[in-house]
Amino acid sequence: MELIDKENRLRSLVNDWQGCDWVAIDTEFMRYQTYYPILCLIQAHSSFGTVGIDTLSVKNLSVLGRLFENPATTLIMHACYQDLEALARRGDFIFNGLFDTQIAAAFCGYSMSVGYSSIVNDLCGVVIAKDQTRSDWSQRPLTSRQMDYAKNDVIYLDQIHNILESKMEQSGKAEWFRQECKDVVQQSVQTIKPEDVWHQFSNLEVPDSAKNLARELVVWRERLAQKWDRPRGWVLSNQAVVDLCFRRPKNINQLWHVPSLGKGTIKKRGQVLIEMVRKHGGNSRKRDHASTAQFDQKFKKDVKEARKMVNSVAREHGISDGLLGSRKDVELLLRGQARSKLMKGWRYELIGSAMKERFG
Repeated sequence: MELIDKENRLRSLVNDWQGCDWVAIDTEFMRYQTYYPILCLIQAHSSFGTVGIDTLSVKNLSVLGRLFENPATTLIMHACYQDLEALARRGDFIFNGLFDTQIAAAFCGYSMSVGYSSIVNDLCGVVIAKDQTRSDWSQRPLTSRQMDYAKNDVIYLDQIHNILESKMEQSGKAEWFRQECKDVVQQSVQTIKPEDVWHQFSNLEVPDSAKNLARELVVWRERLAQKWDRPRGWVLSNQAVVDLCFRRPKNINQLWHVPSLGKGTIKKRGQVLIEMVRKHGGNSRKRDHASTAQFDQKFKKDVKEARKMVNSVAREHGISDGLLGSRKDVELLLRGQARSKLMKGWRYELIGSAMKERFG
């Protein structure tokens, strides 16, 4: 696999790609110690061969926009969400013609989280090594094992694409699939607003009277993580959020009895946490329940019945039940939340409308 480390060579290759019907893309990035992904390598496979773009050497990647936005070229990727996120950090790219093989596989009955190696094994009859998954992709030079791993991550994508696309066309799911890919692109390149991140953690089991506190802690954590470019858990762990919501300490001394809080956090941000508890902690003297959804038997019964509907419709159409609707999507629909995926697009037509009528 050729390793491209010069911008002029990349420009030449992008010119070649303009005539391609498809280009398979994958990335390697690091984010163990950062909030935002650090793009280290882009692998690309086409009729012109397989290359790796050293994104630590080639600083200006803007020329790739010509490839990504070209509607005549299908971009074949697997589980592309984080790859697109990493790419979007390096350029104001528009992604057209995306074909995500993980999503396509889910429309063909595979698990929503099916891995690339499993699909390659099943559809291509090839076993590929995954020993470099946790490799340090920021090191230079890259090892031969890293290069082989990176190459294997793209060279089978077109074969997988052809098989899955044919299956979806035959089963009438191609349009659903295209809608789903467009949604994934839109979500992956959006800037995350701290105020909007709460819904990802709204299932934290905290007392009802401390829900506002949990929300404020999660939003505050997100702001600091983005500002310092550090993982959320380094600012405040989920367990620390839960512990603060149950204990609701009134002073620094009580903070030291919260086991999930590190000494550094207490020393640097202890007073801020105490102020947040004071302002948003509610009345801890009231009898608390972990959550309405957990103890409301009717709601639990409705969730169970609605999930059976999802599983039944998914089996009927030969798609992954996780793709059609997760438990969280079901719960959001039952609460009348428009952000449930079941309230939008092909899912609403297939099952969401019926669920809304049944449980509305």
